[in-house]
Amino acid sequence: MDSNTVAVSDRKIFHKLVSIDEALDLIAKEGILKIIGVEEVRIDESLGRILAEDIYAPIDYPPFDRSEVDGYAVLVESVKGVDDVHPVELKVIGKVSVGEEPKYSVNIGEAIEIDTGAIIPKGADGIVMEEYTDRIDSKRIIVYRSIYPGENISFAGSDIALGELIISKGTKITFIEIGVLSALGINKVKVFKKPKVLVISTGNELIEPGEELALGKLYDINGYLITSLLKTLNIDVTFYGIVKDDEELLYKILSEQLSSYDIIVTSGGTSAGEKDVVYRVFNRLGKIIVHGLKVKPGKPTIIALSKNGKLLIGLPGFPLSSLTHTLLLLRRIIEKITGIENSSNIIKAFITSKFRKDIGRTWFVPTVISKINGEIYAIPLTVSSGSISVMMKVDGIAIIPENVDVVDEGTIVNVYLIREYNREGIIMGSHDIVLSELIHAMNLHKRVTYVSIGSYKGLELIKKGYIDIAPIHIFDPVSSSYNINVIKNDEVLKREAILVKGYGRRLVLAFRKENPKNIKGIKDIARDDVRFVNRNRGSGTRAYIDFLLNNIAIENGKSFNELIQSINGYDYEVSTHSAVAAAISQGRADVGICIEYAAIKYKLDYIPLIWENYDFVVLRKSIEKSVVRDFITMLKEAKIRSIIQKYNGYK
Repeated sequence: MDSNTVAVSDRKIFHKLVSIDEALDLIAKEGILKIIGVEEVRIDESLGRILAEDIYAPIDYPPFDRSEVDGYAVLVESVKGVDDVHPVELKVIGKVSVGEEPKYSVNIGEAIEIDTGAIIPKGADGIVMEEYTDRIDSKRIIVYRSIYPGENISFAGSDIALGELIISKGTKITFIEIGVLSALGINKVKVFKKPKVLVISTGNELIEPGEELALGKLYDINGYLITSLLKTLNIDVTFYGIVKDDEELLYKILSEQLSSYDIIVTSGGTSAGEKDVVYRVFNRLGKIIVHGLKVKPGKPTIIALSKNGKLLIGLPGFPLSSLTHTLLLLRRIIEKITGIENSSNIIKAFITSKFRKDIGRTWFVPTVISKINGEIYAIPLTVSSGSISVMMKVDGIAIIPENVDVVDEGTIVNVYLIREYNREGIIMGSHDIVLSELIHAMNLHKRVTYVSIGSYKGLELIKKGYIDIAPIHIFDPVSSSYNINVIKNDEVLKREAILVKGYGRRLVLAFRKENPKNIKGIKDIARDDVRFVNRNRGSGTRAYIDFLLNNIAIENGKSFNELIQSINGYDYEVSTHSAVAAAISQGRADVGICIEYAAIKYKLDYIPLIWENYDFVVLRKSIEKSVVRDFITMLKEAKIRSIIQKYNGYK
């Protein structure tokens, strides 16, 4: 048993957690965090490779004095003082074309016609551009402009001198470097060898995309995600496929593959538990270097060294954890092995919310980057590690150090960028299926980021000036209206935002076909034999649900708290209308409130409740942004209205 863990009835528990930097140091001490070799390749095969040598110019560039323009090679003295009023006539004694050696020398009163890029003939010390001349005949020209010595001449070595350091060792070769190398006559370069990496997904629950999805099964994400990400590093990556949670099978496969690869990466099966086999297999193949990182998410990460000196890395199974550790750990390992200098994609940003964390663990927080009035904000997204939709929305990972326990709103944090934050606008608020389609129909999907976080959370971000638009549908029990009083009754929102009319959605009380629980109305939610699925706190639908339940409580002579404590499933919260419908369809709940479209989509029966207004709160200062103005304008267009109306339960 290795020194980093203790065994309890064959279960491995995390004993000594280390930081990512400490993990890299432990790997380096094993002597494997280094370049694996050098090879020579043709320049047309060098794109994306890392240069293993300094490149010095073997020639001058340009290699000869050449003309930068079409015109006439002359002695400057021949055109001294010449202008439109005082032109001069010169004798044309020949021509120099590109690629040929000049046959003549130029003297006073003479000119030689010359092409762009042609060698400068002897005697000439300047070029008169063709547009400052008139051709009298084949032997004579009139010149209307004087020139200075060297004008329109590119001298040998003026761009790059023989022996000059042109490209440094460690440079990642792009199309630019390839162009320069070819211009200098260099057709081969020495580069660092690519490591060969094998990626394996583990788990009994995994199936390949394209197969029929049975209950309890999941399509493999990590294998394709990790493999694709590593390919962007221009290394040799192979995806093996899915391996079941079978210790002997995994041991056999890894044993067979170790001789062919420098690094083997697995995902899943790394948590401490009797059914997690990756630790035991790694331990049999060599020695464990790291078992557990002081991070969240991604604590159950395993790093081992095989008996033949190959690196074994076991990443967590949750997609967000796996992505984070591929970026912040595995990528750094690959960069060191391939000779890439630290390609840090870290920016500074103001965090937009306060939160507490436990000291002793670094937190990796997925964030959306927002730019308002020149300031950069990191808006944390509250999601589970199993979320895949967040990967489509997140711009970066905020890194909260292990020695911090409280992060105040407005604190400057480091954010590791996953993608360029080049979106012009941020829309965050209530979830709506149609809104995503509308954004695409408006051709704004590459210009804005839309993230569903709930109406109230969206409003808070608007009030603080962190986002541009917040879609909302908040019911006001006093006026029985939607959204308008939210703005009227809030001094900050009245001053800082405007309300833009959106569209209508119908809320329904949904239940399974044939109504097995005999649901007749909202009061049935409180029945003992009915399980309810609720919406998340902070959503507009939740506010409406609580309004209805409060009325029921009053009718029954109960307090609101007394009523909700008696509801089976009141604390069963989901964050979207589709999730409500899915819970009912799959039998995890009997009844819930969702939009009509979701109920129809999941083949549910329902009782109509209310038409709600789905509107947009817009930050006043953001109206200056063209993308925000475009969004507001397009909402009124007939094309957009027709898209809305094709969905059942929308108007």
